[in-house]
This record gives sequence, C-alpha cells and structure tokens, in this order.
Amino acid sequence: MGIVESQGLASHIFEEPCFLFDVPESWTLEDAATVPTVYCSVFYALVVRGQMKNGESILIHSGSGGVGQAAIAVALSYGCKVYTTVGSQEKREFLMQKFPTLTQDCFASSRDNSFQRHIMRQTNGLGVNLVLNSLSEELFEASLRCLSKSGRFLEIGKYDLWQNRQIGINILHQFNSVFHLC
Repeated sequence: MGIVESQGLASHIFEEPCFLFDVPESWTLEDAATVPTVYCSVFYALVVRGQMKNGESILIHSGSGGVGQAAIAVALSYGCKVYTTVGSQEKREFLMQKFPTLTQDCFASSRDNSFQRHIMRQTNGLGVNLVLNSLSEELFEASLRCLSKSGRFLEIGKYDLWQNRQIGINILHQFNSVFHLC
C-alpha cells in the first residue's frame, strides 16, 4: 500500500519506495487502500498545519470514523490529552477497547452541543489546544468555543464551506487562535 504524488488513478504508476508500506497479512487490499489517505490527511492537519506538540490537548470530532481513529492514534503517539466525540455508546466502547488510555471523561456526544460544556468542564474552563473539526452549523460554533486562547482550529469538514456560511466576528474576537482549512 502507499501513496503517489499525483495521477494515482491510472493503469500504471511510478512509485516512490519511501511511500510504500507492506500490507499486514491480516488485512484485505480494500482495508489497506484506506489507511494511507486518512493517515496522510491527519498528519498534514495535526502535525504540519496544527503544529501539534507533546502534552497538548485536542478535541477530535467523530472519533470512530477512519479519520477520527487515525487522529486519535497520532495524537496519542504525540503524548496529547485526547477528547473525542461519538454518536453512540457502542462507538464509545469500540474506541475504549481500541485505545485503552481513553477513559470515560475523554468522550462526549457529537449529536448536540453538550460536548462544549464537557470540554470546558474537563479543562477547567481553559479549552483545548487543537480542535479537529468536521461538524457544521451551530456545532461548528460550539467547537470554536472549545478552543483555548491560543488554540488552533483545524477544519476538515466541507458543508459550511460549500454553503459559504458566515460566522460572526464576535466569536473570533475572544481568541488569539489560528484557523486552518485542511
């Protein structure tokens, strides 16, 4: 499995050996095809654009999806405190089994804005250093309010962008934060 610089949808490609990885025997080729894209996207968002550092805190929305799981794995490998949102108890249990360092206090609901209160309670009102956001509309704004004063907001969702949705400048005024579209 691997990635190519461009023109990956072709009958023949020219590969760079440094971008190729062995497929574990327990994986199907379909499984393997999904891994490089999500991990490259997460690395670009969190490490390149977000400049994530050891010991920081991060809110990762939709943690049970492919990007969410990759983001949790990368953030934990950087020694970050991870908070994530999920849509059901089953997804919470799945992630707790996959990532045993995540405890109940690391989880909040992605179905409503209650995650904002949870994050602020867990961080003693400080907020998180990074938000990897995929939520839209009022949940987008609730995600913004989870940022610490110098936090970084990493937007990977497209809905609000496609809708050309505007946010009030007053919500941005309270932060000295950096915003990235990833």
